[in-house]
Amino acid sequence: MLLARLFRCVLRVLFAVAFCTPAEGGAAVVGGPGARHAGTTGALEAGIERLRGATWWEANRKIRPELAQVGDLMFLLPLADSKLQPSSDAIGRVQRLRDALRSHLTKQPAGWNRLVAQVRAQRAKAGDESAVLLADALVNEVRYRDGTDGTYYPPSRFFAESGVCKDFATAKYLLLRDAGFELARLRLVSLAPRYNNTPDDWHVILVVQMNAPGEPLALDSPTASPARRAGDALDASHSTGPSALLDAILAGRKPADAVLRAPSGPLVAALARSGQAERPLATVFNETGSRSFERDAPSPLRRTSPGRAVSPMYADELGQPWQVDGSGTFPKWRVAANESASPALLRVAAR
Repeated sequence: MLLARLFRCVLRVLFAVAFCTPAEGGAAVVGGPGARHAGTTGALEAGIERLRGATWWEANRKIRPELAQVGDLMFLLPLADSKLQPSSDAIGRVQRLRDALRSHLTKQPAGWNRLVAQVRAQRAKAGDESAVLLADALVNEVRYRDGTDGTYYPPSRFFAESGVCKDFATAKYLLLRDAGFELARLRLVSLAPRYNNTPDDWHVILVVQMNAPGEPLALDSPTASPARRAGDALDASHSTGPSALLDAILAGRKPADAVLRAPSGPLVAALARSGQAERPLATVFNETGSRSFERDAPSPLRRTSPGRAVSPMYADELGQPWQVDGSGTFPKWRVAANESASPALLRVAAR
């Protein structure tokens, strides 16, 4: 009995290492320095078990877990970009963020230092969560504008021209960074389409890990048709840039916390309660590197036994065998241990 229990533990550790090693990134080092810094071994094991039971969405031959089911695992696994291919989506996002950072270090929008100082003061007065709420609400006072190019706008350009979700997330990242938040607690998250042939359904948000125990916070951005900002009724001719309220804050005419009383308010929630909780997660990243959670969809293997009663076998990019339940309509997968077969065999049920 003891030997069997030990064997199962070894299998779980091996599965954790293989399962969380993305095809586009460096190997996940279980218990390595990055993991020890972000959380305990117990939290890492809980994250692995949660990911084993996660719902995986398939789109365009990639499978990806849901954001809330990854949860704090995105902080427990170290970021790495040393083995990323130059053409990969992950390294491209890291590079675009670094480009925005370089531009930001040489030029900030007028009044930016005032925002940084007030977010820093709010953090000292009321704690991290209060500072995150303030930073999120401030940046969300910039108007949304679709049709931008693929670059990540630095705040100087974003505040002048407006932008889309990636630009909101970048501005929040840089505002919290400048206010003293550690990079290890900041992750930009790339959320993928749920279905095939929907390339415009990608979304980027910022996720922040709190010091106190609990779920990370998801900082979302306004949609293409946000509610009218406070004071905009008198300034309806402007369709880009900061709202009238944010203009007043940048100029020092109003305090930063006025945005918390504005009609729009902050779009902050714990991951499991956020509006993006069930979105497929492709990549998490910051300026130091990235980690991909997407995997190639399993491919069919040749049947090893004759007869129609045998379920078709599949294997992922690591060569791990998978068994498919053919029921279900949408390309949605779930991974679970197959208790009736070899411990190395995994079952994937389409749902």
